[in-house]
Amino acid sequence: MVYARCGICGNLELQRISPDKVPGWVFIPARILGIPALRCEPCRHKFFAVRPVISAERLKETAEEEGTATTSFVPKRSRPLQY
Repeated sequence: MVYARCGICGNLELQRISPDKVPGWVFIPARILGIPALRCEPCRHKFFAVRPVISAERLKETAEEEGTATTSFVPKRSRPLQY
């Protein structure tokens, strides 16, 4: 099954949030239709998704099968920080 993921970093660990928290007038139809609003914690991207969110238990099982860690995600920066 295909689950919702962040469009920026690809993270599967998403939080449900209030639709009012997603900025932009483009998302008004999504709010009216009741599409779930989600937030990616590592990159703070807020978006609407029609796909189902993977449960924490299922995500942990999948990570153990593949041998990958899911909690230690650090997004890559496109350019270095400038001070």
